[in-house]
Amino acid sequence: MKPNILVISNYNDPVNPIRPEAEIFIGLADLGYDITVMTPTHGEYPQKLREAGCEIIDYLPRNKFDKIAIEHIKQVVKRKNITIVHAFNSKAIANSAWALWSNKSIKLVTYRGYTGNIKWYDPTNYLSFLNPRIDYMICLAESVREMYLKSGVSKDKAITINKGHKLEWYDSIEPAKLSEFDFEEGSVVCSFVANFRTKMKGVKLLIDAVSQIPEEYKVYFLMIGEGLKTEEVLESISDHNLNHRFIFTGFRKDASNLVKACDVSISASIFGEATQKAMIEAMYLGNAVIMTDISGNRGMVEDNISGLIVPPKNANKLSEAICRLYEDPTLREKIAKGALQRVSTRLSNERTVSEYKAFYDRITA
Repeated sequence: MKPNILVISNYNDPVNPIRPEAEIFIGLADLGYDITVMTPTHGEYPQKLREAGCEIIDYLPRNKFDKIAIEHIKQVVKRKNITIVHAFNSKAIANSAWALWSNKSIKLVTYRGYTGNIKWYDPTNYLSFLNPRIDYMICLAESVREMYLKSGVSKDKAITINKGHKLEWYDSIEPAKLSEFDFEEGSVVCSFVANFRTKMKGVKLLIDAVSQIPEEYKVYFLMIGEGLKTEEVLESISDHNLNHRFIFTGFRKDASNLVKACDVSISASIFGEATQKAMIEAMYLGNAVIMTDISGNRGMVEDNISGLIVPPKNANKLSEAICRLYEDPTLREKIAKGALQRVSTRLSNERTVSEYKAFYDRITA
């Protein structure tokens, strides 16, 4: 008998029109699972979930002790004979734990998509991600699972399942016209997609790497996202006389279109990453990719086949990788094709749905 599942998350996200997480539950509903979702109802994905047969409850926990949320959870568990509650953020986790504290028969599953900020000595974490009521934690990448294990979580509790995508999600995305940036003819344009967290994302490392690129190379960098254009970053670019190489777009609704128009995408992260959505999308959008060899990136690509892998915190090697792809269009095309093949097979939505199905069935058997 298939388990009945209550999902608590926020699928009203105008910034991310493609929500791989929601697609997991659409896929499970298509397989006959009874899925109830607590989420704000305005937006594209609540409607898609309804069309797939999911019941939608228009609410999202407002804090870590929300009496209304707790009551909603208790009522749904009873009315729908729920066997699994899957909570996808700290407020959802805390309120689910309160609601299920005396009902140990219901499996409480959580989710974590990035490393960092989980400290065993921080008592507030025991309301959410280290809550003793949690039965299982789905980790987006093995690096996240390793972080949990270091926090004292049992290895049987932490399960790694990647979040897959579908190739057809990207079919309708047209490349943006880069004429607004006035690049020279024959330029190679690299995208760098991030929001804030410039230290973790390795922005300074990228600047140091770019400073080593020969002046005559027509290589430019589109810095896409909020919070990247900090005073420290601008000062470093100016100190290296690189103002002509970097363009900061800020937040762009057409970020995917910009990436598709680029030749290369770069992840220069030095720590703290899980599997990066921005890099998965870049691979689907036809970019050759360069990634630092941190735990969250490992396994995403094969070096020199579907991406170029460089040591973290090594500006020389990162610069060499950028120059290789500039100098060799054939290699650039080969890496881009290999990246698409790699991501289509190893990080597919179908594979993720299958792994979630197997996990849910196993814990309720």
